[in-house]
Amino acid sequence: MRSPTPASAGLSNRSAVGQVGRVAVGTVAGIVLVPVLLVALAAAPIEPAGTVAGWIGRRLTWIDGVPRTVLPHGGRRFGLLAVFALLGVLTACIVALIVLGMVVSTQMTIAAITGGPVILFEADPGRVTWSTLAIFAVPGLVLLFLAVSGIAGIAWLERQTWKAFTRPGVEELAQEVNRLHTTLDDVVAAVDTERRRIERDIHDGVQQRVVALSILLARAERASDPQDRVQLHRRSREEAQQILDDLRDVAWRTYPAMLARDGLAAALEALRDRTSIPVRLDVEHDRIPDHAVETAAYFVASEAVTNVVKHANSQRIDIRSRLEGDRLIVTVSDDGVGGANPEGPGLSGIASRVAARGGRLLIDSPVGGPTKIEAEIPCG
Repeated sequence: MRSPTPASAGLSNRSAVGQVGRVAVGTVAGIVLVPVLLVALAAAPIEPAGTVAGWIGRRLTWIDGVPRTVLPHGGRRFGLLAVFALLGVLTACIVALIVLGMVVSTQMTIAAITGGPVILFEADPGRVTWSTLAIFAVPGLVLLFLAVSGIAGIAWLERQTWKAFTRPGVEELAQEVNRLHTTLDDVVAAVDTERRRIERDIHDGVQQRVVALSILLARAERASDPQDRVQLHRRSREEAQQILDDLRDVAWRTYPAMLARDGLAAALEALRDRTSIPVRLDVEHDRIPDHAVETAAYFVASEAVTNVVKHANSQRIDIRSRLEGDRLIVTVSDDGVGGANPEGPGLSGIASRVAARGGRLLIDSPVGGPTKIEAEIPCG
């Protein structure tokens, strides 16, 4: 094992000192929030508690670098503020004792050097000597150690308090389990629907063309006229090419290889080029690292475009994909007749796909149009 170099050891030591400094400064800074916490607790109907809880989360994040974006809800939020207010008051008391100790030690040291009085103790000049200072040094250092340990303990309590109050309760966990069960059932149903659609496409499209191709080849084998045989072979080649095109369409609708290879923007461009209705595409982001998010977004756009082509009698389709914070938003709108059914197999399937990623699907399709379908999908 390689031993650390002096340079790396120095950097590590500086990093450790810096972290200790952050803990101390960040914990003591909690004193400033005490009046705000008390106001937030007293003004519960106005509900400034969410904003103040966010400040606490950002302060703790500054201390240890751990993001804290999930805030407690309801009574948990006010419990968090109450505990942090108590910890802030306790921190203020410890800081006050440290300051008082520093004032006392400074006056005693000056008195020992100059032989002057100690105003805080009303000690006469010459009463405080170096021996007196030595007697008080040991208990002073013990008290300083206890005070610093108290600051460190409060810093630890703050982090544990945040974890305790932001941890989901039993009811929230039960709701999440129910949501996951529902989403799982919807996803399974959507997968079964997709399988039936693929089977139908193959049966009604590819299979029928294969049967037609076999008939043409059989006729070509039986044809006695060379010209008829050439004509049948030509038609067979055309039919074989059409079968290949149909198979590519089925594969593309099942999962486009371009999506995995080149990303969402390229797949949406290919979708635009394959659509018979004019499509205006606006992608306002680079490739997204989360492949599952890109997949969900693509199938939202693909299924929405398919519905427009089949049912909307539209003249134009607009597709927009953008990032807002940590969410990818895909919007598909058209100028068709409207009346899209959210319970239909297509839209319900993509709604389940989006819900499985923790997102939501919004459908606005009044009778007479226009139609707007918007999916919000969390990234990461």
